[in-house]
Amino acid sequence: MSMVPRYVLVFILSTALVVAAYRYIVSPASLDDDISYSPGTPTFTLKRDALDSGRVPFASHAENRPFGSYLQQTLDFAPFADLFGAVNATTGTLQSRGEAHITVITPPEFDRVLKPAGVTIQEIEATALRANIQHARLSPVCLGRFSGSLPHPKTDTDSGQFLLFSLVVADDYGDLLAIRKKVFGLFREKGGEGALFQPEGFWPHVTIGYDRRDLFIEDGIYKGTNYCYARIKLD
Repeated sequence: MSMVPRYVLVFILSTALVVAAYRYIVSPASLDDDISYSPGTPTFTLKRDALDSGRVPFASHAENRPFGSYLQQTLDFAPFADLFGAVNATTGTLQSRGEAHITVITPPEFDRVLKPAGVTIQEIEATALRANIQHARLSPVCLGRFSGSLPHPKTDTDSGQFLLFSLVVADDYGDLLAIRKKVFGLFREKGGEGALFQPEGFWPHVTIGYDRRDLFIEDGIYKGTNYCYARIKLD
């Protein structure tokens, strides 16, 4: 029996590895394998195209006031209104923003780091539009929940219990991360100190609802897979 040429074996092995990597990267199930859910936690349904924002207009946020400028991928609210209704039916205490988006550059990142280095919100938005931010490819991972008190309340109004739900999202192809890296490049070109901005310090999510207010990294709340509470089923 003739031997299979080495280059054929290398090709077959390389193809198998690429396919396996592709399936791991783009499949939310690969992330779900590492997520622990409590027994009896409900599963929530989301429309399959909820994160497809290619037909949704880009929304600029460039207000000349503290924390008024940031970058977002704008989403159609309708599918998230349905998800909000289902989640709120389990609590009855939530408020909705009435819109849906994924923040890509946060207000504190812009005000405290990028703007002082001379990066303008107009430059950031232009970078995002060239990268087709509204066509970023995403998939849902889980419904995240925070239920508890803040680790370090800054004021008396931040004491007590909070309840917050968000859709945790996977940036499957790194489209949004690529935008953050381009902004970082612009930041460095203008003399910004690299240690102040981490492109990978990014946990994409869609806020679904909260009882008092939204919570952020500045509050000590991280919204990655660590935040997962319930499974999401696509309809």
